[in-house]
Amino acid sequence: MKITMIEVQKNNKDRFNLYIDGNFHMGIDSATYVHFNLRKDDEVTKERLAEIKLYDDYRRAINRAIGYLSFKKRTEKEIRDYLLKDEVPEETVSQVLKYCYDNGYINHDDYARSLMNTMINTTDKGPDIFKQKLFEKGIERDLIDAYYEYYTEQMDEERMTGLIQKQLDKHARKSSKRLAEQKTIQTLVQKGYNLNIIIPYMKEISYNGDRDVMHNELEKQVAKWSRKASGNELKQKVITAMMRKGFSYDELLPALKESGIADE
Repeated sequence: MKITMIEVQKNNKDRFNLYIDGNFHMGIDSATYVHFNLRKDDEVTKERLAEIKLYDDYRRAINRAIGYLSFKKRTEKEIRDYLLKDEVPEETVSQVLKYCYDNGYINHDDYARSLMNTMINTTDKGPDIFKQKLFEKGIERDLIDAYYEYYTEQMDEERMTGLIQKQLDKHARKSSKRLAEQKTIQTLVQKGYNLNIIIPYMKEISYNGDRDVMHNELEKQVAKWSRKASGNELKQKVITAMMRKGFSYDELLPALKESGIADE
């Protein structure tokens, strides 16, 4: 068989149409063209054409990976999953990953450092969320442990007290001190902070709750239970409801007396 023509594709100047014995045979990457030093009138065998096709598939997979990498940094797992989803053969994927490593396109240390800096500077997420993200992206365990420790070290007093105060003030508008503190801790755990980081700073935070929170809630509960109970039963229903809201009996008693449902 003979190569009778090699022409540049109309819609992609980096790819060529390869004609064998006057008929279109396949499209090839410019790197494939150079790699095999293809020329018009070259004689080729079926084995040679199969080799060219295999190499061009590899080059196309590389271009897919580089295009995927062009938007942001990626890990080996992300690139592998992306190519496999595109039905690239496993063997070709392995070759592409080696190419990416050799050319510095994959660098897990740089990825972890970059993600850490981004999260610390642009979010209020804690170390546990950061650790989970690294795990999901397939980062090696030793790197995860090292950067998790460094991320935790960045959670200084200024950052933590500011974050805790913000959450406590938010919950204090509608909750008792105890419930506001519980909700604050719960919120921070959900944001990726463990109790070892949170608890030491909780003692330094001042509760700025609205003094009317308890009285407003008490009025609601009295109005609610007055339709169903009276006397001592009403008192017990209201106290139980209020304690569920996080108010202690000692702080409730004066307010109950004021409301007229508790004896002096």
